[in-house]
Amino acid sequence: MISFFEIWVSLKYLYPKTKEKFFSLITLFSFLGISLGVATLIIVMSVMNGFREELTSKILGINGHLKIQSSFNSGLKANKEFSKDLKKKNENLIIHEIVLSQGLMNFKKYSNGVLLKGVTGDFFEDRQIFLNNLTNEVISNFKKNEGIIVGEKLKRKLGLQEGDYLNILSSKSYETFFGNLPRSSNFKVIGFFDIGMYEYDTSLIFVPINLLQKFLNNENRIDHYELVVENFDNINSIKSQIQDIIPQYLRVIDWRELNPSLFNAIEIERNVMFLILLLIIIVAAFNLISSLMILVSNKRKDIGVLRVLGVSNLQLLKIFMINGFLIGFLGTLIGVILGLLFCLNINEIKTFFEFLSGSNLFSEEIYFFSNLPVIINVKQIFQISIISLSLSFLATIYPSIKSTKVEPINLIKWD
Repeated sequence: MISFFEIWVSLKYLYPKTKEKFFSLITLFSFLGISLGVATLIIVMSVMNGFREELTSKILGINGHLKIQSSFNSGLKANKEFSKDLKKKNENLIIHEIVLSQGLMNFKKYSNGVLLKGVTGDFFEDRQIFLNNLTNEVISNFKKNEGIIVGEKLKRKLGLQEGDYLNILSSKSYETFFGNLPRSSNFKVIGFFDIGMYEYDTSLIFVPINLLQKFLNNENRIDHYELVVENFDNINSIKSQIQDIIPQYLRVIDWRELNPSLFNAIEIERNVMFLILLLIIIVAAFNLISSLMILVSNKRKDIGVLRVLGVSNLQLLKIFMINGFLIGFLGTLIGVILGLLFCLNINEIKTFFEFLSGSNLFSEEIYFFSNLPVIINVKQIFQISIISLSLSFLATIYPSIKSTKVEPINLIKWD
């Protein structure tokens, strides 16, 4: 048990006299080191969590959770009955036929490579990411094969308006008497989507599947089926179930196989950042050891007096351990508060610094998103706090033991 006397002496040592200002400065550095280390860890890990979650939701919102394609990558014949059979065996599946092609888009004097994605109008109604993105009128016109839907960023870049026509040159050619010529056609722009991911908003174009098949001279053929599952946590079992149902010449691929390097890189980067930033707290813990060692040295006579008055070695141990632990506890608490406040206002802080510097700190072209995504994980914050408190506690052990090693007569002896 910890007595009131031990806490009282520890608090007294936290506020040293005027002649002990040097110790006070080292204690302050230890306190600030722990606070900044904890705050930085929380901020960086929250941003990494948000970045991973946002990137995953955007990619899955566009590309689905599972893909069924030919084992030979040769495309498939469109088959409505195939989709119906899958839905009968798993009612929670959403299935879309997809046609993909690359092309060169031309508008006035601007040219850029684009990805053409042929879908039906139901695609936008079934995907959560488009719920508040496209009007019913745009989706209705898309179902009528009246035109294409392009990204909001591309619209701003080119100054596009609804009703404008984009010339698209296909990567697939057709044979003529004069040789192979590229396929080219003009498509009317009927709407704009904005999912907040720069890569998609500038280079992805949705085309009615019938129009794209006709444009590619590949009618009644699709590249693959995209599947969206209701329960994302059961994706492995759903994948196995579907693989057992479909013919052997087809295979099922999940989103992790489609983007392995990207998500592995994010996971590795998150773990490495955690270890690197943890060093800040470890350095602060070493500063805490130094401050406690100086405190023990400065309080040698006080320790001698306490021992003569009957204070035991165990009580001395508790006094200095409480002293160090209080520094670690307060530092961790302030760090958690600072980290949470920063996370909750990170985009406002980013805007403020961009205003001061006159430059864009987080370019959309590099970081994909227009705003910094943040997800505060309570469990992660708890783990960071426990690590910080544990390191602070461990840092107090050696100096506290050191305070009990010298005999009382030597501690109160004048030099």
